[in-house]
Amino acid sequence: MKKLIIFLLLIGANFSCQLRDDTVDPNNLPPSAADPDLLLGAVELSFANFYNSANNATDQLVRMQAMTGGYRYQTAITPNNGSLSNAWNAAYQQVLINTKALVDLGTQKNLTTHVGISKVLEAYVYLTLVDLFNDVPRTDALQGLANFSPKTDNAADVYAAAITLLGEARTQLTKTGADAGTISSNSDLFYPITSTFTSANQRANWVALANSLELKAWLNIRMLPARTSEADGRITALLTSNLIDTPGENFVFNYGNATVPDSRHPLYNQYYGPNAGSASGYLGNYFLNEMYSGRGVQDPRWRYYFYRQVGSINPSVAGFDVKALGCTPGAPPAEYVATGSVFCVFEPGFYGRDHGDASGTPPDSPVITAAGVYPAGGRLDNNPIVNNTYNVPTKRGDGANGAGIHPIFMYFFTDFIKAEVAARRGDTPGARAALNTAVSNSITAVRAFANGRGQTLSTTEPSTTTYLNAVLTAFDGASNKLDEIGREFYKAAWGNGVEAYNSYRRTSAPRNFQPTLQSNAGPWVRSLVYPQTYVALAGGTAKDPNVVNKVFWDGNTETLK
Repeated sequence: MKKLIIFLLLIGANFSCQLRDDTVDPNNLPPSAADPDLLLGAVELSFANFYNSANNATDQLVRMQAMTGGYRYQTAITPNNGSLSNAWNAAYQQVLINTKALVDLGTQKNLTTHVGISKVLEAYVYLTLVDLFNDVPRTDALQGLANFSPKTDNAADVYAAAITLLGEARTQLTKTGADAGTISSNSDLFYPITSTFTSANQRANWVALANSLELKAWLNIRMLPARTSEADGRITALLTSNLIDTPGENFVFNYGNATVPDSRHPLYNQYYGPNAGSASGYLGNYFLNEMYSGRGVQDPRWRYYFYRQVGSINPSVAGFDVKALGCTPGAPPAEYVATGSVFCVFEPGFYGRDHGDASGTPPDSPVITAAGVYPAGGRLDNNPIVNNTYNVPTKRGDGANGAGIHPIFMYFFTDFIKAEVAARRGDTPGARAALNTAVSNSITAVRAFANGRGQTLSTTEPSTTTYLNAVLTAFDGASNKLDEIGREFYKAAWGNGVEAYNSYRRTSAPRNFQPTLQSNAGPWVRSLVYPQTYVALAGGTAKDPNVVNKVFWDGNTETLK
C-alpha cells in the first residue's frame, strides 16, 4: 500500500508539472520563446516598410514624384497623409518594438550579430524620424499599456542616443571568437550569407553601415555653427574607418518578382499594372527634365530611371487619345517663364506632372512616363528619341518584373559625402575629385544594376564622358561648389527621397527647382507635420503647418521652395 501511494504521488507530481506546461497560451508566448532568426527577418521586413513610407513622404517635396495632394504645401502635407502615418506606425509598432525584443533576446543568448544588427536598424529609424519630424518620442515610447500618450524627446537628444546605439552596435559586431554570434544564412535580408559571403563579411558590412550612418548624422549636425568643430573632428575620424564604399557593401532592400505573395517593388506595382496601359501616379516633370537635359546634355542614367510609354506627347503623332493629356501644353505660369521651368509635358514623349498640380486624373494611364529598371525593376527606355510614333504601354511582367531595390545607402553616397565635406572645408580640388568619382560610380552602379537583371540598352546610351565634362565644367564655374554637389547628389539619389530631402536642406541645391503650379503655396515643408496617428490617438501636439518648422540640425538660413 505504501508503494502504491508513492507511485500515485509520483504520477500526480508528473501530471501537475505537465498540466502547468499545457496551461501556457501558445498564442501568447513570452519574447524569450521567439526564434531570433525569424524575428530578425520580421524586423528587416518591417524596416523596409518604414523606409518605403519615409521615401514616399519626402520624394514629392523634392519633385522626384509629383506632389499632387494639394496646390499648397499645407494642403498637400497634412496629418492625414497616408505616408506619414505609415512611416510612424511602421517605426513604433513594428521596427522599434521588435528591435527592443530582439536586443533583449540576443543579449540573453549572446547572439551578438542579432543585437548589433538590431541596434543599427533602431539607430537608422530614430535618425530618420528626427530628419522627418524633429522632436519624436523615445524615452516614453514602446511602453504599451503603461503609456498611451508618449511625450516627444528633444530631437538633438534622440540623435545623440541614435549615435550611441551605432557605437554599441559596432561593439557587438566586432566581437571575436565564441562571442562572434552567427545567424542562419537566409535570416539577414540585407547581407545574406552565401558560399562566398561569410559571417565575417556580413558583420563587417554592418559595421561599415554603422560608420556610414554616423558619418551622415555628423554631416547634418555640422550645419550648426556651435557644433561645427565637434562634428568635424568626428567626421575626420569616420572618413578613415570602414565605410560603405564598394558595390558589395551597398545597403539595399531587394524585391523579387513573385506573384504570390507579391514581392515586387512598390513603384513597379504602381506603374506596371496587370493590364497593358494601367499605370498610375506621376513622376515630377522637373525631375524628368533635369535628368533628360538639365545640364544641356543627356544624363546617361535617364534611360534606366524612366520608361516613356510614347515617343511623343503629340496625340496625332504617337496615336493616343487626345483626352489622355491632363494638361494643355499652352502658356505656362509667369513664374515658370521667369525661372525657365518645364511646364506640363515635353518632348520626346515625357509626361509627368508639375509640382503642386492637384487637378483631377484624366485617362492618361497609357501615356504617363513610368519608373524604369532602376531602382523599380521596370523597363529600360530603349526607344530612340527620333522614333516619335512609338506607343507601347506598360504591363505586368515587363522589364525585370519588379525585382528592384530600395537604395537606402549606396556606395557612391559616401563619395558624395566626401565631396560635400571637402567643399565645406574649402578643399576645392578634393571636392572636385570626389564629385567626379561620385557621379561616375553612380552611373556605373545604375548600369550594372540593369545589366544584372538582363536589361541592357540596345539603343545608344548618352555619353558618360560628355556628361561628366558638363558636371565638372559647371563645378569649376560655380561660386558655391555645394550647388553642383547637391544638384548631382539629388540626381543620383533617385529612389531615396529621404537623403534627397536632407541634402536639399543642407545645400539648397538644386536651386532651379520648378515652382509650385500656383503661386503663394505657403512655406516649404522643412519638417513634416505629425501624423494623425500621433496627434489624435496618442495626444501629441499638432504643428502649425503655416510656420517654417526646422529640424534641430537645419542651420541653413536660406529660404527653400
